Amino acid sequence: MNKIDIESLRRDFDKERDELGKIIFPIVEKYNLPQKELIEVCQVGKFIYKLNENLSIVDKPNPPRPDFILQNNLQLIGLEHTRIFTENSEKYNRIKSLFEYSEKIFTQLFPNEKIHASITIYNDSFEYKQFQKKELANKISNYIQSLILNEKVEKPDFIEEIRLMKHSSVSFTFNEKNWQGPYLTNERLNEEIKKKEPKLQIYKNGENEIGEYWLILLIGSLSSVSYQLDEMENYQTESDFNRVYLMADFDAKIVRVK
Repeated sequence: MNKIDIESLRRDFDKERDELGKIIFPIVEKYNLPQKELIEVCQVGKFIYKLNENLSIVDKPNPPRPDFILQNNLQLIGLEHTRIFTENSEKYNRIKSLFEYSEKIFTQLFPNEKIHASITIYNDSFEYKQFQKKELANKISNYIQSLILNEKVEKPDFIEEIRLMKHSSVSFTFNEKNWQGPYLTNERLNEEIKKKEPKLQIYKNGENEIGEYWLILLIGSLSSVSYQLDEMENYQTESDFNRVYLMADFDAKIVRVK
């Protein structure tokens, strides 16, 4: 790759970052959103940027209204946002929850540290009881601090490896070895769409100004519980939503399926 290619990539990155900021920041500044909802705003912002239909996020209301209210030149749009996970997502989410809780414990114990920890566990699997969660989080936190200080503290037996990197905040992530999820089928897609369609009548009963209702379903977040987009699959379908989109989160590839 020559200098011209690098400069072109840098300009494209800067342009995308700036445009995403214009979409995301107004709604982030309007509400004090928890981390989960901030991620959703970023995902929807990426969707709007890639779709390139002159859309903006005007509201992020609470139930029983849609997840997001978008606006284009013509009308308001109610957007329902959801992720499609595989059947084994519960075990993965419990491990992720432990590491997220460990972040909080670490911040309390070591408020001056800013670090990103990428954590690998044996066989990508670990089970624990709820009453063990705090003790485990303390062990993880103290072990990570020992790595920072180059001290000898016994490693929790379920952890295979921890890689540290300086960061702007405290961040612990579950680094799966076998992270590739299965391909999404049309049947699984339609199953998730059908779960969301009953909400439409509730939305329509309470809204007079919204002209259309869209559904966006996210996959492809580089984890074993997230489906991959199958280039050979025909995802076209029927739905009561005016539009239905499938989006691969990692590379923001968008497929309109209705």
